[in-house]
Amino acid sequence: MRPGRRTALRSGFGPSAIGFGFGFGFRLSAFGYPSPAMSEFTPSEAKILSQCVARFTEVFRRDVADVIRREFRGYEPPEVTELIGQLSLLGRQLELRQPHAQIHDTQGPLLKRILIDLRRESASAIEEPLQKAVNTETIRHLRREVHGLEQLMGAPWFAATHALQVPRLTDYMSIRHAEAALPEAPPLRPREYDEKFHILEAPGLFLPDLAHYRARCALRGAAIAVAFVDIDDFKAFNVQHTETAVDLHVLPPLMESIEAHVFAHGHAYRFGGDEYMITLPNATSAWAVDFLRALQDRLARRRYRRIERPPTISAGLCVAGVDCFLTDREIQGRANLAKNHAKATEKGRIATYEGELFRPEDLVLA
Repeated sequence: MRPGRRTALRSGFGPSAIGFGFGFGFRLSAFGYPSPAMSEFTPSEAKILSQCVARFTEVFRRDVADVIRREFRGYEPPEVTELIGQLSLLGRQLELRQPHAQIHDTQGPLLKRILIDLRRESASAIEEPLQKAVNTETIRHLRREVHGLEQLMGAPWFAATHALQVPRLTDYMSIRHAEAALPEAPPLRPREYDEKFHILEAPGLFLPDLAHYRARCALRGAAIAVAFVDIDDFKAFNVQHTETAVDLHVLPPLMESIEAHVFAHGHAYRFGGDEYMITLPNATSAWAVDFLRALQDRLARRRYRRIERPPTISAGLCVAGVDCFLTDREIQGRANLAKNHAKATEKGRIATYEGELFRPEDLVLA
């Protein structure tokens, strides 16, 4: 895409071709008449986007339009009809054979919505094959589609555009009926606890739990916060007090404090002697930061037998809203990256992301 290049709509395209309800980004043409701005994509970019539009349309029809028609005796809300028309128009514009595909800027929010959903879907589909791959060319082949989507998402227009909020089932029926009409969210598995201490939940439950709560939060337009918590200077702490003393007098009460703090708010998992994951469904970024600060204060007040100075923790936070394009495993990785940033910058702090791209340069101390 050429993000800085804008052209006026060509003859034959007017406001009626753009649809309703999406707003208009008009500017004056050379003749003084208002002309909507256009964005240009290369043929290869247009091909990727065209495939994305087709897949998005198929999923929207299956999970929203068809369900509404089935549940309400053939009724199709006008905004659903309009969106399907917008998708059809966008697909036709991308399929036109020309040096550069031109897309009206008012289609930008819809295009961003499509890229967010399809990037997450494509990245999820290759996670298992990527875990098996050891050959560089195989990995490059698997990541080709995701890489193409990420390049489009890295353009300035993407960050400058708000994703379109498309019609959802919960706009027309209650949460309970919507959940019943859709494929069931991954169920919560029976609780298991870490093998050594039996205080926090087993690490194998983390990703299935995240998938469960993320699906249920999405129906409610809610975010889910994931925190990676790490004890500061744990190796030195072990050397100073001995591993036996730490296992006996420090880790059990510390994990009991984490469990008590998270109780009825989410789930806490033990990933190692000094590493823990926390999921907080239906949490905003500000609330999650305050929650983790309160956890730090709670641990600072805890007294440990034969330990004069209690350990401190650093935390990395990744908050995944409805518009988050990351897979569940990537959310875990971003929380880990944020934790590393906190420990490298100032131990005992909480690091999180500004913006929606979750890049290393977006990390900040809260």
